Amino acid sequence: MSMLVKGKLGTIALAGAGAVMVVVGTLHLIAPQMMMEAPAIELTTVNHLHLIRAALGGAFIGIAALFLLGLIWERMRAFALLSIVVLFSGFAFGRLVSIAVDGVPASMFLAILAFELIFASLAFFALRATAS
Repeated sequence: MSMLVKGKLGTIALAGAGAVMVVVGTLHLIAPQMMMEAPAIELTTVNHLHLIRAALGGAFIGIAALFLLGLIWERMRAFALLSIVVLFSGFAFGRLVSIAVDGVPASMFLAILAFELIFASLAFFALRATAS
């Protein structure tokens, strides 16, 4: 695989995953109830709002920062790509367990699963290409 392709796979994985996590994290941070409308989860207490803003909003923004650091700081690139593989594979694994145990969710969640698998794969192949 050429160096150009190696670099592009990693850049696509880091930029795409980072951008999506910034958007999703920011929306959970500033509009938690709106983000919970699609899965029909009603946030009724301060504790519910706090949990979504911190565990989804803040965490996703932090994860996005890690991914995006790999774009601008070469020393972080491999670690950021590995982070995409580990985190998105973990999310996808949890979704697949839920599908097996709980049944098939709404199509929105299947689309998110596809996104996680695609970006985990891109990051994996970018890492693999740099190792060879």
